[in-house]
Amino acid sequence: MKRKEVDSGPEGDSLRILIVEDEKIHRELLRKTLEEEGYRVWSVPSAEKALPVLSQEEIDVAILDVRLPGMSGLELLERIKEKSPETEVLIITAFGEIEDAISAIKAGAFHYLVKPYEPEVLLNLVRRCGELVSLRRPREPGPLVYRSQVMKDLLRQAEIFARPEAPILILGESGVGKELLARYIHEKSGRKGRFVAVNCAALPEQLFEAELFGYERGAFTGAETSRSGLIEEAQGGTLFLDEIGEMPLVLQSKLLRFLQEGEFRRLGSNKILKSDARIIAATNEDLKAAVSRQKFREDLYFRLNVLVLKIPPLRERKEDIAELVAYFLRKFNQKYQKDVKITPEAMEELLRYSFPGNVRELENLIHRAVLVSGREITPEVLGLETKGESKIDLHLPLGKALPKVLADVEKLLLKEALEQTGYVQTRAAELLGIDEKSLRYKRKKYGI
Repeated sequence: MKRKEVDSGPEGDSLRILIVEDEKIHRELLRKTLEEEGYRVWSVPSAEKALPVLSQEEIDVAILDVRLPGMSGLELLERIKEKSPETEVLIITAFGEIEDAISAIKAGAFHYLVKPYEPEVLLNLVRRCGELVSLRRPREPGPLVYRSQVMKDLLRQAEIFARPEAPILILGESGVGKELLARYIHEKSGRKGRFVAVNCAALPEQLFEAELFGYERGAFTGAETSRSGLIEEAQGGTLFLDEIGEMPLVLQSKLLRFLQEGEFRRLGSNKILKSDARIIAATNEDLKAAVSRQKFREDLYFRLNVLVLKIPPLRERKEDIAELVAYFLRKFNQKYQKDVKITPEAMEELLRYSFPGNVRELENLIHRAVLVSGREITPEVLGLETKGESKIDLHLPLGKALPKVLADVEKLLLKEALEQTGYVQTRAAELLGIDEKSLRYKRKKYGI
């Protein structure tokens, strides 16, 4: 079976996963399941054989059985967290070993699985680990590419907002380039510190406070050393909080205090620390509506809603499409040492398309097209469904036409939900009112 390519961090850099499982059949099944998703996998039957792999490879996620011959899974977990605290650990346990699983969580494991379990449950947990790993990996920013007057006006306003120390709120649909605009503001601000970005939707609630504010040694089981948080790392620079609407309410009050006083406490400490990190927040949600639903604090909303920038969707600035296509063609031709060009007919298709996923969707389209094309990108290579997103064959009997129409509508809704949520499956499933297993099945069914 051909392996799918999964991007769990920087381009082309898939998650590195270690399986430690003494049952050969289970170990091979795990390995096959993960490799079919495009992950790089090492599998060993014991903790003793895992140690050399851990010392030689940068493992992102370790999947450990609790009961292992020789050193136990819990002992190996402690070794991993001692030498590589950034490695996320999933524990596999039998029904009667729940106490071991709870002990593992307290010792720093991300989560646990109870045998027997559905493969979808495992893959969902691995993806969540991957989201955490991607937060810690440095990302290479791209430039802001535009031609439209509306973007010129927006960047002019952004330069004006760059100098004050007040927080900035960036609004816009998923994929429009909110982080790129935040980086642009940081560069124009004259701040010498780092630009630190975090996606609030990707952080599990139980880890959010520790990641944002840091923690002291002994703050919780597994906290063997003190660690600075993102606010400290952004000292003298900018902290970009993407999807601010997903921040847990309990942490919103602590963020508000930081915005008002410039003060915070690490988890497990009473000592007040200061930071002059500038906050830039972004969202594709209606925060005012979130306030009405009591999902977002009103006082934090008013604090953020002062310097506001709204990035228009790509469908409202079609003049930018040709510039973006040229940029992405140069980028991917250089990456793959190719010289692919786009035909006028394919460019016309792009100009007619509505781009629900905005610039990110256009980038993915060109990336794929460069990979699969010989010398030129044609409309057939793009495979877009423009003007209505689907065509109904009126020559089909009604009994056959209706299922096709319903399938087209379902596919369109799936794509829009995934784009709106930045392909975070938990949120997309919630938006659609289905469970994650159903969402995964439908994505496979429609090839999304």
